[in-house]
Amino acid sequence: MEAATAKVTRRQLLGAAAATSLAGTSGCVQRFRSIVNRQSAETVSLSVTAPPADSDRLATLIARHLVSNLEAAGIEATLNILPQSELLREVLLNQNFDLFVARLPPVVDPQEYTALLHSSFAGEQGWQNPYGVTDMLLDDHLDAQQRTDGESRRTNARKLTRHLTRTQPFTTVGFPDEIRAVRTDQFTGWEEGIATPISYLALERASEIPPEEELSLELSITDSRLSQNLNPLSVEYRQPEPFTDLLYDPLVRRFGEEFVPWMASEWAFERDGDQSTITASLRPGLVWHDGTSITAQDVAFTFRFLSDTSLDELEQRVPAPLYRSWTSIVSEARAVDDETIRLTVETPSEAVAKQVLLTPIFPAHIWREYSSVADISGFERSKDITEALVFANENAIGSGPVEVGNVVVDEEVVFQPFEEHFLTRGEGNLAEIPERFAGGFPFDELRFRVTPSNETAVELVAQGDLDGTAMDVDPREAIIERIAGASEVSMVVERSPSAYHIGYNTSTRPFSNPYFCRLVARLVDKQHVVDTIFRGYGAAVSNPFDGTRWSPNDLGFDSADPVVPFLGADGEVDTEQARAEFRKRGFEFDEDGTLLLR
Repeated sequence: MEAATAKVTRRQLLGAAAATSLAGTSGCVQRFRSIVNRQSAETVSLSVTAPPADSDRLATLIARHLVSNLEAAGIEATLNILPQSELLREVLLNQNFDLFVARLPPVVDPQEYTALLHSSFAGEQGWQNPYGVTDMLLDDHLDAQQRTDGESRRTNARKLTRHLTRTQPFTTVGFPDEIRAVRTDQFTGWEEGIATPISYLALERASEIPPEEELSLELSITDSRLSQNLNPLSVEYRQPEPFTDLLYDPLVRRFGEEFVPWMASEWAFERDGDQSTITASLRPGLVWHDGTSITAQDVAFTFRFLSDTSLDELEQRVPAPLYRSWTSIVSEARAVDDETIRLTVETPSEAVAKQVLLTPIFPAHIWREYSSVADISGFERSKDITEALVFANENAIGSGPVEVGNVVVDEEVVFQPFEEHFLTRGEGNLAEIPERFAGGFPFDELRFRVTPSNETAVELVAQGDLDGTAMDVDPREAIIERIAGASEVSMVVERSPSAYHIGYNTSTRPFSNPYFCRLVARLVDKQHVVDTIFRGYGAAVSNPFDGTRWSPNDLGFDSADPVVPFLGADGEVDTEQARAEFRKRGFEFDEDGTLLLR
């Protein structure tokens, strides 16, 4: 006798309005679980959330590939297309999703896994454990890498990476190549790389352009969010490598493997048992964009504020949704005098401790005014959100090398060189800063023009109306051919620091079962994604550290994933093999071949 089944979809549970709305298909599994009798078997119905093709075509195609293969394996699945800002709001702030496809923030060091995955961050918002992971062994691995240096840290990081590939709280698909079209008639030096916005400062004027001639660096962006919001803490408006990085300086910048003094002229590390202390000296004469002097009190305020944007005015802390891997380990930030800051860091590891210096610094006289609770719609947890996290910050005041000149929503954003920046003045000890950044700025203004599509952006570059595409373009054949066929136009190709991944809501069924996550991961043909969706511009990987010293050699992707190999070939799922693997882990199917959940 067949077991009784209850076929309940999220759209039915969320009501008629959600049933007719595409955005409503990503309802809460917790409600799903509470309504259906636990003794009956439910058909699994999943919603895969992804951005629209006009903002991230690669993510959309990965999601379609996943939906198709879920259905082939007997899992009911729908594609939930949301604009980028709404997608990030639903996932990172409301935590209302089943699976989502997006780029990971750049993960350069294992410490950056801490906020991303440690169970202590599961209740926070933003890129603080958006997957809801609560795994004590994972926590142990994260803590171990945080406490060690050298070869011991490498060993602990490899154990951490191995555990992640085994449990799959998210599935890393691959790193795309970022393709940009650039002109060489006004600016040169593109070949040095422009994957991060700070790289624009290292360009040079073409030799035939006189240094006294006013010159604008004009770049396209196909994402209008920059023109709508300049708040570096509004995660739903920020891309993985945010342009706001040009507005807010840190004490130290990271260039490759090097930590380079930036706002700080120097720093010293001292280990003290299980803690450490970093003492940093600010460069003399630093000022904010509004002319106010920058002091060590601003640095101390920043660490306090990012740890609790309500500044202790609410019963519950409201930490910033970014930078928590760094700020969470700073137990005290004290201004010794106006130019000296002393940080107490809860780790004896110098490799980990010095990363707190990468935190962007905020002006206290501006941001302390935004510590009250925000009264806004669209956020299910609005009582946990302060004004600091949601205000648009149109007239951003930072200390970065450029300042805001003009913003026209959905049209353009203009930055101008900040004349009082230490790079512009050329004052102080700049010896450790890469030489290409220390010679003054190549432009008199930096203009980002919002364009409707990759095709339009490339055409404007080809016609000479723009100097380049600030955002990477789609690797479609027609776009690549247009770049190659245009005179004075070059194609810059760089491996993105931000991988595409599939995130699972592990706090809800069925993803609370790690075997289910592993099996879903095996429904993604990573090599097929790179070959057909990325069109060969990129690399499939088993984890974000694949190919680096932080990943075990035997976990390297070599035509197939070594831990979660694809259940099929050439992008097509082998239905019988897939169902057999699900049955091995105790899952059942009804008479129609649909996966059941008890």
